[in-house]
Amino acid sequence: MIRILSCVALAWFGFVSSLLSQSFTKITGGAVVTNGGASRSVNWVDYDNDGFLDLFVSNGLRAGQDNFLYHNDGLPDFSFTRITGAPIVSDRGKSDGSSWGDYDNDGDADVFVVNWYNDNNMFFENNGDGTFARITTGAFVNDAGLSETCSWGDFDNDGFLDLYVSNSGDVNQTGPRPNFLYRNNGDKTFAKITSGALVTDLFYSRGINWVDYDDDGDLDMFVANEENQANNLYQNQLHETGSATFNKITAGALVTDRASSWSGSWGDVDNDGDQDLLVANWGNQNNALYINHGAGNFEKIANEAVVAEPGNFACSGWGDVDNDGDLDLFLTTAYGATASRNHLYKNLLMETGIVIFEKITEGSIVNDMGHSYGFSWGDYDNDGDLDIFVAKTLNEAENNALYRNDGNGNHWLKVYCFGEKSNRSGIGAKVRVKAAIAGKAVWQMRVIEGQNGYCSQNLQAHFGLGDAATIDSIKIEWPSGQVDVLSHVPVDTSLTIRESKITEVQEGRSHAQPDEFELAQNYPNPFNPSTMIRYTLAAPQAVQLTIHDTLGRQVALLVDKHQAAGSHTVIFAAPPELSAGIYLYTIKAGLFRETRKLALLK
Repeated sequence: MIRILSCVALAWFGFVSSLLSQSFTKITGGAVVTNGGASRSVNWVDYDNDGFLDLFVSNGLRAGQDNFLYHNDGLPDFSFTRITGAPIVSDRGKSDGSSWGDYDNDGDADVFVVNWYNDNNMFFENNGDGTFARITTGAFVNDAGLSETCSWGDFDNDGFLDLYVSNSGDVNQTGPRPNFLYRNNGDKTFAKITSGALVTDLFYSRGINWVDYDDDGDLDMFVANEENQANNLYQNQLHETGSATFNKITAGALVTDRASSWSGSWGDVDNDGDQDLLVANWGNQNNALYINHGAGNFEKIANEAVVAEPGNFACSGWGDVDNDGDLDLFLTTAYGATASRNHLYKNLLMETGIVIFEKITEGSIVNDMGHSYGFSWGDYDNDGDLDIFVAKTLNEAENNALYRNDGNGNHWLKVYCFGEKSNRSGIGAKVRVKAAIAGKAVWQMRVIEGQNGYCSQNLQAHFGLGDAATIDSIKIEWPSGQVDVLSHVPVDTSLTIRESKITEVQEGRSHAQPDEFELAQNYPNPFNPSTMIRYTLAAPQAVQLTIHDTLGRQVALLVDKHQAAGSHTVIFAAPPELSAGIYLYTIKAGLFRETRKLALLK
């Protein structure tokens, strides 16, 4: 059971946490906050692979409205340029949710966008050069529906992303609609699945989540239903039977509680290694929090701040807003009788050892009035803390909002997962991180998701590390079953981890652009089995970083691509067949050349 602190202890910890509560600066200039609309979904995504989070926002005006795509221009001020004239922003759709994922495993993220009002949904394939082509053939873009959102997920673990789409319906006209499931054939086509409760049940569905709730290595499906219906949980039988079919779970409060649910957000709230669930409920109803105790057992939590207050809640999402090592919660509100405020709750797990939340009441992020739909956490300015973008929709013509996290000095880690045997986007991968925070060994977990909450997504996993001096371990559990482990990784680091491959790191706390090129000595040195090689680029350059033996034979190509200015690092994991001895590593970046020695021990 979840323990409850005494009133005196609660008051004291509330005082301490209020001193440490995170502050935000509201951004008031630029296209991202001056384009009004009936905005719905928010996706932070690096669509052009330049190392900066770009922003996609869908719009759901009944008469039709173009969606928004903003390119993050990076240093020096991380401003955004609105993309115009392209197919992805010229569809005049009536859009709700969207999900990004590399469906064809070509190294860039594609996007599926759903429409309501019985319109066809839309799919845009990333051409790899910053442009997109709209795909108009196949059932997945020709099945008209009253679609709410969508999510990519590899439910059969074949290395290709499949697609699930939720449909609600019109209570007065159509009644509830079935949801859609499309299996990726691996050749840029999809097969529509037409049998099984997952696609024949009739509910007014909103939010959906692919989630391995039972930790057996395959993706199950959670569906949040509105109109005071029970929510649905479908257990994938791939692990149990070898066949990717689904059993509907019918017992337990998680699937018998009735509410007007919009959003489900899964996250390891108590840092015990499995995923817990927050369900956001609309219609002046209370939210619900379910703590996962393993083996499919969930405990419903009462008398907790996040579930104590009724409201018209729309989208929910977990994120470590203060980088202290536990997951905090943000909730949007929409479509009440009057304008309303959004909610932010600080998790006091790291302060108290107990899952308990404090409602934050200061700052524009929780006092701005309006109607808010989707939102997403994302570190758009690469300073290591989570900023937040909120899709606004009061009177279907409200400007959106961006709040920049002001930071607090705590350490952090960001991770992109790049699948090889698994799907390229790494969706479904579990990232586990161990570090000593406040003198205690703490394991945290994040999962790469096709949908983080209703109308919310970011493919980058973020960890707060508090006062940790170093990261003891990073463990990646891939959908393929592959497990990769890194040890002794520095804090304040952004990593792109390739499944079973060398790991590239792009890091830095400062926004300042370096004024010279540099190749640093690897650390540790000597090493076994891995070492880190740091280098700095004073300007964007085509970079090649290689390792040779003393006879000049190349043994590894670590980097071979164009990179942005800034500080970079590569983790070189020596293959088992490489002999002990002295090796040379060389960087070539424009006119800059430098070589250093490293020593491999066996």
